Amino acid sequence: MLQVTDQSYGFMQIQFLVNSWITYCELKHRKTPLLDFIVPLAEALMASGKLNPQYQRHRGTGRPSKTSLSVGDHLPVTTKTQRRCGKCEQQKKESRTKIMCTMCNVPLCTDCFKPFHS
Repeated sequence: MLQVTDQSYGFMQIQFLVNSWITYCELKHRKTPLLDFIVPLAEALMASGKLNPQYQRHRGTGRPSKTSLSVGDHLPVTTKTQRRCGKCEQQKKESRTKIMCTMCNVPLCTDCFKPFHS
């Protein structure tokens, strides 16, 4: 029996994406850059996966913040100036970064971005 691992599943997803891009280019009779094809697709997928607070089950622990409900909106963007990393600053470390979270508006170095949001 063929075993599907996380790595092979990721490879298959990339294959599906590239094959879709090739088919799209052939149907439209124009060469669209792969990145221009992927970005709107990824944004649409993230938008479709957002939680709708209206239909969320209520729990007794209090309401989650608006920033935690919009998981797909927490994207790293590069800024022009360097600022101190928000997570490193809490841990009394000196670290400067040009990366900001679009939703939280907090500067975070690449190593701290994921732990900060989990």
